[in-house]
Amino acid sequence: MAVAPEAALAFAAAPPDVRRLIRDRRYCKLLAVDSDLPFEESSKAFAWQAVEQEMALVPAGEVRLATSLAATAGWVLEANANAFCSDRVETLYLDRYPVTNADFARFVAAGAYEEADYWPEEVLPNVLQFVDITGHPGPRYWSQGRPDANKLNHPVVGVCWYEANAYAVWAGKRLPTSAEWQRAGTWSRSSSSAQLRYPWGNAFDPRKANLRAAGILDTVAVDAFPEGRSLNGVQQLIGNVWEWVRDLFHLEVSDEIAVVFDQPMAEVRGGAFDTFFQSQATCQFRTGQPYLHRSSNVGFRCCISDGRLAPLPDSMDSSEGIANA
Repeated sequence: MAVAPEAALAFAAAPPDVRRLIRDRRYCKLLAVDSDLPFEESSKAFAWQAVEQEMALVPAGEVRLATSLAATAGWVLEANANAFCSDRVETLYLDRYPVTNADFARFVAAGAYEEADYWPEEVLPNVLQFVDITGHPGPRYWSQGRPDANKLNHPVVGVCWYEANAYAVWAGKRLPTSAEWQRAGTWSRSSSSAQLRYPWGNAFDPRKANLRAAGILDTVAVDAFPEGRSLNGVQQLIGNVWEWVRDLFHLEVSDEIAVVFDQPMAEVRGGAFDTFFQSQATCQFRTGQPYLHRSSNVGFRCCISDGRLAPLPDSMDSSEGIANA
């Protein structure tokens, strides 16, 4: 069973620097295969325990991605949602929960908005504009550089695609690709190649996701709606907030159509608390927002490829953790 995101990550027996990294949810820094930091095997064992508590293993497999194919119908431009392509996903670990306000507050407190290494050069002039309602560095809807004390365990919102990527780099992770995100919600233990429509199955259920049908019309804690989790314990892939993924959003074209957006767009997935149409709240639906979009209904979660993690220490057996997901 998944552990609530603010459950204690104490690891009292771990060295202080290891405890700090785990507390800040930067445990993947301890396990990076290309790390220059010589962590002992015991420290890596603590980090692996954190990975198995905080992240879910998503097995490799094929994903059938819906493409937004633009085609002309007379003088009208339409998007054909019945076009598909296949993509192969390799094994990865995905955060069980979206990144919370409390998580992101540690990133802000670490001075990450002033650290150029976390930001691509082309966006550095914009970083000064990534401020809250009082002009402090941080998500758009915070105040005085701090989140609402009543929403520490809600998904962080008001962050653009660049902020989401910067946090992921700081944490030693990355944003999932569109195919990886979809694989996390649609894979099945059955031998059938069919992919689920929702993380919980193929029938829509308004009780399993924070969408407009739930009547809340605001974010909720990231461990709410537990019945909507995926087979391996990933929570809220559908509902609560849209989630940034790594991919650029664009329309496929036909009939020599050129589709040009005013601003470059990144893909978002999963629907949010204000999503009305059920068709936009499936694991297959894809849409996008401008890179610099900072709204109240878009957040993110992180992942890491299995091959980017140092091997599990011999003293640990991951099978129990995975089986109990």
